[in-house]
Amino acid sequence: MLRIDNTKRYTQLAVELLKKIFNGYYELGSKLPSTRELAKQAGVNPNTMQRALQVLQDEKVLIKQSTTGRYITTDIQLLSNMRNEILVQIRKNYQETVKSYGNSFEKYKAVKEK
Repeated sequence: MLRIDNTKRYTQLAVELLKKIFNGYYELGSKLPSTRELAKQAGVNPNTMQRALQVLQDEKVLIKQSTTGRYITTDIQLLSNMRNEILVQIRKNYQETVKSYGNSFEKYKAVKEK
């Protein structure tokens, strides 16, 4: 499962590409630009982009045709499930962040009233 909170650059790139797919920048079934072109657009080394693309292939978001390139899946259910899992991760991360700031000053109020 793709972890959106991973700090590795190639994972961040995979998430950025996934967002573009979710938002229709890349259409389902369409061919992606070459690894070099995507790397140039993102300002990263092609090897880093290659790893990002491999992450999306492992998740079955991209399908690699050995002679023609990589294509975006047409499996809407897979993408929908993946999006929902990511939203759960975002919600959990948000809740943990809010909780880390504490939620009450009640103990200070009690001391002040004495």
